[in-house]
Amino acid sequence: HICPLQLDTIERIIHLYSNEGETVLSPFGGIGSEGFQALKMNRKSVSIELKESYFKLNEANHKAAVLERDSVLQLF
Repeated sequence: HICPLQLDTIERIIHLYSNEGETVLSPFGGIGSEGFQALKMNRKSVSIELKESYFKLNEANHKAAVLERDSVLQLF
């Protein structure tokens, strides 16, 4: 089953327990919610998923996060 966490909850946890440039591990990667948010917050992501269909979604979500992060205009 798909059980995505809310991205704002993931963002708070990543902010509290990691720093920019560090690696966030998601041993039960699912569709990649943790990795998606980690990449948007300038962290690295390692995500492990056994089910191929979830892994493909995870990979697509990680690529989307990098595109979204890199397309945001940085003013400062």
